[in-house]
Order: sequence, then structure tokens, then C-alpha cells
Amino acid sequence: MSVPWKYRNIGDFHRYYSEEKRAPVLTLVIGGNHEASNYFSELYHGGWLAPNIYYLGAANVLRYGPFRIAGLSGIFKGSDYRKPRRERLPYDRNEIRSIFHVREYDVSKLLQVRFPVDIGISHDWPRRVEWFGDYKKLFADRPSFFESAKIDNLGSAPAEQVMNLLRSKYWFSGHMHVKYSAVMEHKDNTVEDVFKDLAISNELRAQLPMSMFGVASRKKKSAPKSPPLDITNTVTHFLALDKPGPNREFLELLEVNSCCKVGDTSTNPYMQKTPEGKFNLHYDEEWLSIIRSSEDGSDIEDVSLNIALEKSHAAYTNTVSQNLRWIQTNITAKGLLKIPENFKKHAPIYDPNEKVRTSEQPCEFPNTQTEEFCKMLQIWNNFSAGEDVTEVDNYIVFE
Repeated sequence: MSVPWKYRNIGDFHRYYSEEKRAPVLTLVIGGNHEASNYFSELYHGGWLAPNIYYLGAANVLRYGPFRIAGLSGIFKGSDYRKPRRERLPYDRNEIRSIFHVREYDVSKLLQVRFPVDIGISHDWPRRVEWFGDYKKLFADRPSFFESAKIDNLGSAPAEQVMNLLRSKYWFSGHMHVKYSAVMEHKDNTVEDVFKDLAISNELRAQLPMSMFGVASRKKKSAPKSPPLDITNTVTHFLALDKPGPNREFLELLEVNSCCKVGDTSTNPYMQKTPEGKFNLHYDEEWLSIIRSSEDGSDIEDVSLNIALEKSHAAYTNTVSQNLRWIQTNITAKGLLKIPENFKKHAPIYDPNEKVRTSEQPCEFPNTQTEEFCKMLQIWNNFSAGEDVTEVDNYIVFE
């Protein structure tokens, strides 16, 4: 965990891992920059951290009844963005930070999504979203934010790119340790025009780099320049929350509506409910087809972003369509879209009587959830540690 020494204390999550306690409602988790990244890396594609607590993985799209939820873990650092994921235990002083940096490989998969998303989640704010709320008050309260905004460096450029493409009805973030809301009104044309038309004073505009009024993000030639035809939403409601603590605004209850139209039969495979009348969590057909198209047979340690950066957009779209038919035949038709409740304890349970040495790194514990997921999709498990391994807060809650 990348935190100062004074924060390296055992909290209460071990009680949920040991099943001494259970989250009372389904909780979805994304990764930030102060997490147990070793545990998250064992669930690259997502999985149960504990009963009723589900980690979305590095990037994901899931279904909760009619709701479609996209997630992007980590924070953005340009120098690591195009690097492969080579971090393995024990981490050196650089890897313990780079492991939670967003990778282009994961973002490129989210940029292949072609159907509407209700909720988007990222740890870091999407870049420039601050300009669509009460930025004057925000900058007055947090002058350092304005210093970053002046050089177009506040927030995550990849999260901005994903949000502007998916145009979800809601987008939630954390990281900045302040509550903030904004309303992004998307246009039918390019992202650049959205920011160009923003009403800000000439005095303020003069302090900002000209690049902010040109190309909004570094798009690859294969990345779509406009939203897919099926994505028609034009307003994203953004909400960032503070970190938990006394007198901090870290929790808010919202009632959200799905973007699915009445009578939309495409949601039928996801409407299964629990005995308590709650929706079950499901895999998403399109996302599974994107994973198969991007990771079938590829080595994530040597990946060259061949899914979208080296193939033509048309060719890749055709590959996804073929894999979607495979998913519908081999996953949907067999009733395998419901995410199995297959949490298992792979690491030893915390014993308060044993002294914890925070200077030591843990062993690696390959997670059978990842193994089972890869077998289901018939793709290579790039996170299998092999036989030589020694065994020994960002969230959404759904009622």
C-alpha cells in the first residue's frame, strides 16, 4: 500500500474478508492510489473482495438489473500510461506506485463500448469537469486546484476521454478529498466545441493555455471522434465526494433512473433477482466480447495495444461482433451471465495476536476467481503466478 508509514495500520476490512462481518448491501469498489494494490492485482478482471463487496478490476462494465455501470480504477500518470503491467511482488519503490496508474490498454477497451451506460465511476476526476460546476468557489476554497487547472492538469485525461464518449447519465469520483458537483452538457459535435463554448471571463481565459481550447485529449486515430449512434444521452451529472471522516461530506444517497427504454428486451438476461427481491450482479455481454477480442492469446506483459491501436476500427468492430455471438451462445444461453458468488479466502486470516511487520511485503496469492473467469471466456490468464508461489474507498451502494 502506497501510504506514509503512520497510516500503515490494520483497519477493519479483515473482518469482512474473514466473514466475521458482511456488507449489508451490495457494494461496488474501484481502486485508487491508497489501496492494497497487491490484492486488487489478483483480480484484474474484477471479483469479490469479500462477500457482497465486488471490485470492478482495472476497467469493467457490469449490469445490475437494468443499470449498466462502467468503472475505471487508478489515477493517471502520463509517464506510465503506455507501459505494460509488469508489476509483481515484491514491488520496488517505483512499482508500488506505478501499479495503480491507469494504463492505455485498459482505457482502450472502455473506448470500444458502443451501447449506453447509466453510471460511470473513476477514482480520479475526469479532466476539465471542474469547469462545469461552481469552479469559482472550488478554486477559492482550494487554490492549488486552480494552479493545476491553469496548466490543464487537474484530473485524469483518460477518464475525460471515456466520459465524453460514453456520456453516462451519472459519473462518480473521489480522490480530491472535496465534495463537488457539475453538470456536463454534451454536444452532438466534438468534445472540443463543448469546452470552447464554456462561458468564462476573458481575464480567466487569458490565464489558461491555448491547448484547452483546441484538442481536448490525445486521441488515437482508431478512437471514435463522436459517440456511437446508440449513445444519445446529452447530460452527465458529475458528483465527487470527500474522504470519510468527521464533518466530511463523503456519503450521498441518490435515486437514479436507467437509460433503458420501456420494453427493451436487451435487459432480460440481467433482471434475475435474489430471494430478498434485489437484483443480482451480472457480467455484461458487450464487455465480455470486448475482453475476448482484446485479450485472447495476448500477453499483458508484452502487449503493444494491438486491440485498437494497430487494427483498423472496422476490423476490430467485426471481431467484437463475432465474439458477441460467441458470448451469447456460450455464456448467455447457458445462464452464465450472473456473476457467481465464488469468493474464497486465499490469504491467511488476520490474527490480532500476531505482530504485523509493515516493513515486509506479503506473498502473492493467485485468485481462483480470475482463473475461473478466464476459463469461462477461454482466454489466457495473464495473472497466473505459477506453481513456485509461496502460499501462506470509492464505492457505490445499491439498496
